Amino acid sequence: MIRCVVIDDEPLARTLLTDFISKVPELSLEGSFSSALSSLELLRKKQVDVLFLDIQMPDITGIEFLKALDNKPLVVFTTAFAEHALQGYELDVADYLLKPFDFNRFLKSINKISQRLNLNSSTKIEAEKIEFIFIKDGTKQVKLPVDSIRYIKGSREYVTIVTHDKKVMSLQTMKSMEEMLPDNFIRIHNSFIISLAAVDTIFKNKLQIGTEEFPIGITYKKKVFEALKQFYLAKKISED
Repeated sequence: MIRCVVIDDEPLARTLLTDFISKVPELSLEGSFSSALSSLELLRKKQVDVLFLDIQMPDITGIEFLKALDNKPLVVFTTAFAEHALQGYELDVADYLLKPFDFNRFLKSINKISQRLNLNSSTKIEAEKIEFIFIKDGTKQVKLPVDSIRYIKGSREYVTIVTHDKKVMSLQTMKSMEEMLPDNFIRIHNSFIISLAAVDTIFKNKLQIGTEEFPIGITYKKKVFEALKQFYLAKKISED
């Protein structure tokens, strides 16, 4: 059993993490706190295996709190600010979850933690089929069915998610989108992630979804064509 503590000043983030933890039988939630200081008593009294720790919090940041701990459990930083990642890894954290993240990405963190705790690799936790993701759009979280997403376009610090019937713009990185989406999505260019199922036509250096054409970056080309081959081969087998 992996004993977990959640520390995050955002109620929505705490609720999401506690819900994810409750879905995994190997995990036990020992406590959930809105500030790092309020967790100190529990951390002194109980043995904890992993902290899911927000970085940007009032009074004391997650980084400052981690540095101050004498007996440090494994830590997974959870934050909306990618620029803190380097400092987090310098502190030997187990993982870094960039908000918003989904259950599949959460399970990847748990598997890293399991390896760090020297748990039997045969107990590796398998990801569930991802049906929805939540995307931050301004001050709200928009629920998007994964099957409705056709492609994602990146532009500096923003992404635009294009579905069958709408577009949603969100302040996050292409890398965070890659981590959030299941394996039937692939990055084909620095600026584009596409749904393999949405592809209508494949050319030598580009592909087409509906009436729109998308370039295939030279560094992505081999991986993209292999993914397309495997996806449509698997689809053909399932239909036969």
